[in-house]
Formats: sequence, structure tokens, C-alpha cells
Amino acid sequence: MKRIIIISIALLMGLIGCQETKKEQPGTTEKISETNHQADSKMSQEPDNAWISEIVLDNGVKWKANKETTDGVVLMLSYINERQPTTSNEYRALGDRLNTVKNTVVKECTMDGASHDNLHIWLHPLIKKIAMLQKTQNQEEGALLLLNLKTHLEGYYDYFN
Repeated sequence: MKRIIIISIALLMGLIGCQETKKEQPGTTEKISETNHQADSKMSQEPDNAWISEIVLDNGVKWKANKETTDGVVLMLSYINERQPTTSNEYRALGDRLNTVKNTVVKECTMDGASHDNLHIWLHPLIKKIAMLQKTQNQEEGALLLLNLKTHLEGYYDYFN
């Protein structure tokens, strides 16, 4: 329970430091189909993939992301592709590694305006999925979460460059 409280406080502090007042998104926007981004999940607590219907492009063009965010996504994907965990302990340890990188991404957020708003549409469910992986109780749940996380991270490149 203490771990959840500490993680929640850290996330809240990071998000508060990175908040920007919402600005109207310029021009028309284009939504991308969610069919390419959702991984099948049969967990009791399904990861949130609603972000796919909320995120938009900048007049059909990918948003410009800051280098630290893109580097963080690359690093998280490399951790996932490194070695397939086989035990719940290994899945939780991977969740801890991903959480450390995610915290750095949040802390080093320099984006603003509509690009920032859309990044947060993508980022919030990622935070939840990582937290779920940190608490996984078995190999099957961990494998499903990891697949969903990988798909989520790869979806970053559909909206940001």
C-alpha cells in the first residue's frame, strides 16, 4: 500500500509540473483508426485503450515531440524487447524499469500547446499500464500487459515524431 501511495504522489507531482492550460488545437484534425493499436486483453482489469479515439494529428501531420520523450519511448521499447520475462517477479521488475523511464519522460516534459495535450492523451493510459505491470500476479497477466504496453509504445510513432 505504501508503494502505491508513493507512486501516486510521484506521478501527481510529475503531472502537476508538466501541466499546461489547454489551448485550442489548430485547424482541423484527423483521427487515426484504432484497429492497428489495440491488443487483445482478457485481464480482469483491462488496460485503457480509449486514448486512440481521443488523440488527433495536427492537420494530418504528426506532432513534434521533444527529444527526451522520444528517447524515453525508444528506451522503454528496448527494455521490452530485451528479454521476455517468465515469472511474475520478472514482469514486476520490468514494470519498475519502465516506470523509472516514464518518470524521466514526465519530469523532462517541455512540450506545450496542442502537442502537449495530445502527448498527455497518449501518456496517461501508459502510466496506468505500467502501474498494472508493476502489480502483476502471474505470467499470463504479465504477458498480456506487456503485449499491450508494447503496442501502446509503438503507437507513439503514429502521432509523434
